[in-house]
Amino acid sequence: MPRPEKIKGVAIHCSAGYSSIEAIEIYWWDILGWRKSKGYNAIVDLDGQIWYLVKPTVRTGGYSKTSSKSTYRFITNGVLGFNDEYIHISYVGGVKKDNYKIAKDTRTPDQKLKLQHLISDSMLWLESQEQNTEVDFWVGGHRDFSDDQNGNGEIDTWERIKECPSFDAMHEYLHYTSIDRRLKLPTDR
Repeated sequence: MPRPEKIKGVAIHCSAGYSSIEAIEIYWWDILGWRKSKGYNAIVDLDGQIWYLVKPTVRTGGYSKTSSKSTYRFITNGVLGFNDEYIHISYVGGVKKDNYKIAKDTRTPDQKLKLQHLISDSMLWLESQEQNTEVDFWVGGHRDFSDDQNGNGEIDTWERIKECPSFDAMHEYLHYTSIDRRLKLPTDR
């Protein structure tokens, strides 16, 4: 399925667990029933290894360690209602190892570095796509797609649909966000 003409940015996610890439793919396929698309364009493993999406419609084996610029072409299941407008990048972890219900920033130094690499890489890919030349680029976390119910311009803790990615990605990656998008949430259209 082709991307729309304008991609608005990158959504950062966590896997909310410590499973292998194969186990994550099986969960999406068998439990969530995702047959048309996988969950992310790229995933950073605990050791900093990047897994790139290469086959979105297979049960397992849809990711490769080999870098592929085509990974950003695929629409994935990242944030309901925003899948086609954003590139989705995840890291393995994001919860306490002994309790998956407690969100925790578990990124290793390698994961932090590789997340930044993937954001920069996706921006370079977008710049190479002629249809994306004048887009207000935004980087944030899955939790930042929640509705601002009280209208204060921030997603308060009680407004979040989930804690993913377990850290404030919007603030941490603000330097990647274009000036026009800094005062807007992703739900501001």
